Amino acid sequence: MTRALILIFGFILLLGCKEKKSNSERTFRNAQSEYNSDYEENDNWDGEYCADIEYYNPSTGTSSDYTLTIEVSDNELEQINWPSGGYLDDFSNVEFDEDGYAEFTSDKGYDYTVQITGDTGDCFENVPMAEQCNGITEDGDQCENSTDNYSGYCWQHEDQE
Repeated sequence: MTRALILIFGFILLLGCKEKKSNSERTFRNAQSEYNSDYEENDNWDGEYCADIEYYNPSTGTSSDYTLTIEVSDNELEQINWPSGGYLDDFSNVEFDEDGYAEFTSDKGYDYTVQITGDTGDCFENVPMAEQCNGITEDGDQCENSTDNYSGYCWQHEDQE
């Protein structure tokens, strides 16, 4: 009985403790440094670039990776060009280092890391493009969601593969 209680308590403790990734623990920059090695260091980032972006929501533990174009003026991030044309949240005073790397927390408390990977012309060569989901809704219609999953199905219809 005591052993079972200890196991249950340990399990609850593990589930209840969400560990936020600290910026020093992130491997994102290390993974990108090899990818970015052919792109020269720059003391003054200025213009539009291709970038790998990692987004982390500490409230939910959700992490997502994106390849997007960004706009930079005098080493400062001005805009992230999201596919929808909108933005997730606001940020200010985000500066890039000589390797084209920046990390920041947005006004909503979300953590971002941004790594410039090159010019915009090469940005989406190896990135799957979004298309209409192949899934069928409960009404028998084709799903209207867009997905960039290789399967062709959005997260709601992955079980239809």
